[in-house]
Amino acid sequence: MGSTKVSDEKLDSVLTRIAPCTLPPSAWGTQPVTWHKGGQRVHAWITWPHQTAERVNAIAVGWNDRIVVVRWQGSNGTWETVVWRSAVTKPGHS
Repeated sequence: MGSTKVSDEKLDSVLTRIAPCTLPPSAWGTQPVTWHKGGQRVHAWITWPHQTAERVNAIAVGWNDRIVVVRWQGSNGTWETVVWRSAVTKPGHS
């Protein structure tokens, strides 16, 4: 019978594929989301189910009075998630 130990490399491989937390549509409120083709550069706090929140450089691609849809480049690809509007600032307005 082989070892049941998980290598650090395998663990890192799994952890880097865990998706960030995202707000469900029921939290978006009644205002429609305005989508912006080019987006706007922002800093966004991203929460994860397995690690502490992190602030990332992102592009806001849609928003309303409650939420912002942000897209950013992570170490393993492009992510897109929905965060509270208060978790997003324009660069230079931290």
